Amino acid sequence: MTTYSSKPATLDMPVETVYKHISDIAAYQEKINGLPDEIKQKIGNVTFADDKITIKGAPMGDIELVVSERVENKRMALNAMNSPVPIIMSINLDEQGTGKTQVVTSIDVEMPAILKPMVGPKLQEAAEKFGDMIKNLAFVK
Repeated sequence: MTTYSSKPATLDMPVETVYKHISDIAAYQEKINGLPDEIKQKIGNVTFADDKITIKGAPMGDIELVVSERVENKRMALNAMNSPVPIIMSINLDEQGTGKTQVVTSIDVEMPAILKPMVGPKLQEAAEKFGDMIKNLAFVK
């Protein structure tokens, strides 16, 4: 598998608080519902349920990301269902002390080496956007 990771982001919150926010996937839907329409359009047709994120209308049809791993205060991973290649998206937390947490999101994908030069930059961009979404949505009040 090849891994594409976001830049680390340090949040001024204890790791327990960050984990609590990111592991409550259904809460993201409530937060999105409260956003202005122009921001909802930028997010796209994505829905959040208890342990699942559904991206509707992707080029290959709907893609579901289902929670496959939870390590309290350390990591949460989601496996892509209905994907032509195995994909794991993860959120990794590292306690930085004094109430700060470092967050890094990653996308692990298994694909033929010939596709990496064409698809790799898009996956790196997706990892960065995934990181931004987690940072921004998880902490919207």
